[in-house]
Amino acid sequence: MLLAALLLAGSACFSAPARDGSNVFAGIQKHRVSRARPALTASATPSMSPSQVYFTGIGWYLMHFVVSIGNDSIMKFLGENLPPFQIVFLRFSAAALVLLPVLLFQGRSAFKSARLSMHAARGFLLALGIGLWCFGLNLMPFASCVVINNTMPFFKMLFAQLILGEKVGKERWLASLAGFIGCLIVFNPTAATFQPQSLVLLLSACCFAMLDIFNKKYTATETVTSMLFYGALSTAAIAAVRAIPHWVPVTSSQFALIGCLGVGANFLLYCLLKAFKYVDASATCPYRYTEFVLSALAGFFVFKELPSKSTLLGSCIILPSVIYTAYMETRAPQPEKEETVEA
Repeated sequence: MLLAALLLAGSACFSAPARDGSNVFAGIQKHRVSRARPALTASATPSMSPSQVYFTGIGWYLMHFVVSIGNDSIMKFLGENLPPFQIVFLRFSAAALVLLPVLLFQGRSAFKSARLSMHAARGFLLALGIGLWCFGLNLMPFASCVVINNTMPFFKMLFAQLILGEKVGKERWLASLAGFIGCLIVFNPTAATFQPQSLVLLLSACCFAMLDIFNKKYTATETVTSMLFYGALSTAAIAAVRAIPHWVPVTSSQFALIGCLGVGANFLLYCLLKAFKYVDASATCPYRYTEFVLSALAGFFVFKELPSKSTLLGSCIILPSVIYTAYMETRAPQPEKEETVEA
């Protein structure tokens, strides 16, 4: 039912485009068989090779994880004294405010959008996803929550195939499955910790997956500023409903951190939108699990924390799956073979 509701909502907003590999790669002549690599998008820079386009897109996607780790650290610190929805409200209010100076340089044209309802839907999905995630944290141990949340790539691949019409090959499914197994090893949840109420976390994962579909769909037609501004504004407006009744006074030092969160929120989404300009939404799915590896590296170099054995073992599964994905997505096409056409 959760999937059906989101798919119906997505279908109402999108008209799934027909994807033709010949628009991205060299034309496939009639009566010839060749293997096309579906990871790249039609908006990719023509002067770049397919491999350059792919790694540029993935590089932007990995950069969004680096920013995310910093934002999560600040939110965790603020969460010791402020309610979750107040943090969300302040974070995205700050994200909208820091974009206002763009008016001085680019004018109102940068904020023009013919799809305000779409931005409202994006804000609703983000606020709902975060709210359900916070609710789920109160139901289950953190490790189990993280594992369920990381089913998101599978929902994203499904939505990308059904709504965007992307060709999701078995390589992406297999690599994502391997990454998920690595996630299971890192967090080592037990079956006893899973409860029926934890299905709210699956809905949260669905919300985040559908949000990426929205971002991918409209990144080619909407300005980056409008995607950032209206997404932040709508999320803040929705979060305000829960934030204001339980408002806690904010100190000056907390406001400074919230300002950093606002800048980080914009840069995070900017990196994600840039990634979607180069590669398909589903092409990023196997890389979702590299966040654990990047977090472990940040913990080691910044906080001098040694990664646990389970983290090292999980990384030994996640990293090869990522390397496999990169190889399969960028390998040279097989030599074309003439089909025998009998008279």
